[in-house]
Amino acid sequence: MPDFRARTDAPPLPLSRPIAGTSDAFEEYFGESLGDTLDLGKWREGVDLVSEYARIEREVEQAVAFEGVQERRVRAAVFPHIALKDGAPPEAGFYDKLTLDDIAAVHTGLLFNGGVACCDGTVQLHDTLALTVHQIGVCLVAYTGNQGSWSTRLYRRDLREEKPDPVETMLALLERRGRRAGLNQPDRRDGLSELAQRAVMSFAEAKVLLDHTNAVWRLGHGSPAPYQLLAGAGNPDMAIESIKVLRRMIDHRKFVYVASEAGDRDYLQFGQALRPLEYVVIGTLRDRIEGFVRDITFGGKPTVDANWDGERLSPAQWVLKFQNEIASQVLVGVYRASALAPPQVFYAHREHFELAAAVAIADSVLLPDRGFPMLIDLADRACKSVYGGGSLRELVDAAYARCGAGVRFGSERQNRPN
Repeated sequence: MPDFRARTDAPPLPLSRPIAGTSDAFEEYFGESLGDTLDLGKWREGVDLVSEYARIEREVEQAVAFEGVQERRVRAAVFPHIALKDGAPPEAGFYDKLTLDDIAAVHTGLLFNGGVACCDGTVQLHDTLALTVHQIGVCLVAYTGNQGSWSTRLYRRDLREEKPDPVETMLALLERRGRRAGLNQPDRRDGLSELAQRAVMSFAEAKVLLDHTNAVWRLGHGSPAPYQLLAGAGNPDMAIESIKVLRRMIDHRKFVYVASEAGDRDYLQFGQALRPLEYVVIGTLRDRIEGFVRDITFGGKPTVDANWDGERLSPAQWVLKFQNEIASQVLVGVYRASALAPPQVFYAHREHFELAAAVAIADSVLLPDRGFPMLIDLADRACKSVYGGGSLRELVDAAYARCGAGVRFGSERQNRPN
């Protein structure tokens, strides 16, 4: 199944442990006691659509009214003080200068003439007990047309060890596979899968944006320094090579990245108070990544060139130097393109953040129901059309069938008809 998960700059945490919730907190949050919730005698049999519609409408109406009050408070009391916050960058603040004429100028002067290129990727995973296949594809697009697509397939073969002793082979297999989650299940302990599924794709997206287009502006999906590249799934070579590419991208300066999900409710709170064509600059990329950078660890020693401008650094020093010297040049803000769409988090170099915000907003007004850059949407659709669907599954299933194995190595969910 294709991996079309939303992009955020926060690391995925499938193994995280939830904070313990008390019964009192449960009742405060949900308006009913935990005991009543667990009493199935108080549940409704079947589906009572009339009462459910009424309750949903009531809950939404109350929530929207409350948020409307909060938005007015944020505009009046918070926006004027964003720039005064301790540690805020000089550019921090509320911006409402964009006009429809500005949007039209960006459309004709940058977007529609191919001055902005966007790259997005997708991963298809076919996971069976005998063989795991990762198909990674990226597509580069501009409004002047598709500028290319690239793909690779990684074949994970846990049992391909030539050992003369079958007992030794089986014990090695059990030990290795015992570290992995079930079929088609994410597992952060499995560094190789994370490396194959997320880090390689993100690396390819950035590399294509840098080296395969002459467009003046580069539009990316997610964060310009995603966790999976800085961490490298614990692989020092992956982290160092990724940081080299990310450093080049940020040195290019004329870029803007937009995330599908904010990864931080505080940013959404700022964004909900915005009106169309407005944006706020809140902090820097350094602020966003320092929370997880200190927890990154690496296994083994690097085998690639680990010199940063002639100075040899350890993998951990590479990450810290990127955080302190490079990520600090990237501003983080929130914009709104449409009155009926959610706000979006964007990243831009501090030298060109105003034009970057204008590019993101101008592209997003083309999708007023979503308020999200249409060029990213086009890149995503291009990837789905070329590398999505069930093409990988059909190829692998056919190969198993020719071997007389049918679908016996897969999972029940995986083998359901589409």
